[in-house]
Amino acid sequence: MRRLALVLVVVAMAVFAALLSPPDPPPEPLAGLIIDRPGIESPIDAAIWYCPWAQSDTDRDSFLAVASLAPATADFTLPVAIPGEPPDQAQAVTSGPGASGITLSDIAQRGDSPGFIEFSNGPSAASVMVTGDVVAADDCVATGPDEWFFAGGSTMTGERLVLRLFNPFPETAKVSVTGFSEIGVEALGDLRSVSVNPRSWRDIPFEELLRQRQTLVISVRAEEGLAIPAMSWTSGTDEALWMGTDLSTTWEFPVLRDADLETSSIVVANPSINDVDVTVDLFTEEGAQRGAFSFTIPALSPLRIGLGEVDAAAIGALVTASAPVAASVVAVGTAGTAATAGSPDQAVQWLLPGVRSAGSNTASLWLLNSGDESVSVTISALTGGETRNSKEILEPGTIKRITVERSGVFGYMVTSMDRFSAAWSISGPRGIAFAAGIPVPVTVDAGTPGGTDLPGSDG
Repeated sequence: MRRLALVLVVVAMAVFAALLSPPDPPPEPLAGLIIDRPGIESPIDAAIWYCPWAQSDTDRDSFLAVASLAPATADFTLPVAIPGEPPDQAQAVTSGPGASGITLSDIAQRGDSPGFIEFSNGPSAASVMVTGDVVAADDCVATGPDEWFFAGGSTMTGERLVLRLFNPFPETAKVSVTGFSEIGVEALGDLRSVSVNPRSWRDIPFEELLRQRQTLVISVRAEEGLAIPAMSWTSGTDEALWMGTDLSTTWEFPVLRDADLETSSIVVANPSINDVDVTVDLFTEEGAQRGAFSFTIPALSPLRIGLGEVDAAAIGALVTASAPVAASVVAVGTAGTAATAGSPDQAVQWLLPGVRSAGSNTASLWLLNSGDESVSVTISALTGGETRNSKEILEPGTIKRITVERSGVFGYMVTSMDRFSAAWSISGPRGIAFAAGIPVPVTVDAGTPGGTDLPGSDG
């Protein structure tokens, strides 16, 4: 009888345990969410944006900027590269349309702090600006191609070129890293399979692997899982960072040069096994120079197009190729070091989060109308509350630079009924940075937002 009672107790306990609901699994903020592919442009209404390069230490700090066309909450997650350590987290709120952001040192001050931002509503976008002993900036990404390309790096004496692989996901990622330069296809056998631990990152310094390369093109292809790559290039005392891209037959560059950037170049990379013909149209504030350059790029080769002989303080460009290529701008001088990829297409609406003049740094919008007809654009300064609108006319075949205001602006939106391209820059005593704008898909209403017109505007 005693044995029977014991059996009954054990059975009862087992049944009771089975009836209890299992404990909730640990939160996986990225579970089931991947970077869509293929794709060239980030879908602006994506819920999560990934920022591989952000830093905060004694010498520099980062501003992580967000913008949204609808009222939204932006949740920031900054993984700690120590197993078992919880991530650092923060939150910002945007009006619709509006922009906001966080200063990284208010959340974490431990050097490198890549992270991701999840929006409750959209369309939305995000960017990172690093200031202090350098000035660097670029967009975060929400989607990516099967293979990312980085054109424009170099490893000459005194330069530093670092590829970052950021894995925000709960599974190990494996990628294949390849490259070619002016001397041909590079031997990177050790990088054919690179592992990146979950919710961690890994840096690959190419100035140690491939010395004295004047024009180096790096590509990153996912083999298992996903990792988001970014590139950092240091020349002199300033640093530039930029995200990889897909390939395209057209690339627009609203900004190629700024004051005291004595050396500015467009770098075009041909990763195919066939030669590619390339034509470059240049644009200034006065007008267009159609067919300014024409070249044939051999298979698996880069081409660096110097702009030193172009007599203009500000330059934009349209690169057209007979087959898909990658293209970036790199510029160095007493002002610092700047680099960014081009935009593969025009759009009728652009979001530019993080564009703000603060402290000793001044930001500018750069707008390019590469077409043959005038384009009227509405420029909306995004704050935490109101939206301030002004209007500009982009003459055919010209670029326009607009220095942004300092009164509580955290980003911009530029809209039109016609297609154009947009970018931004920031410069100060410690350096300069270029960044491409983020296009809003045509499915989103590109109408003029409500807001307050700036004094003296005609809208």
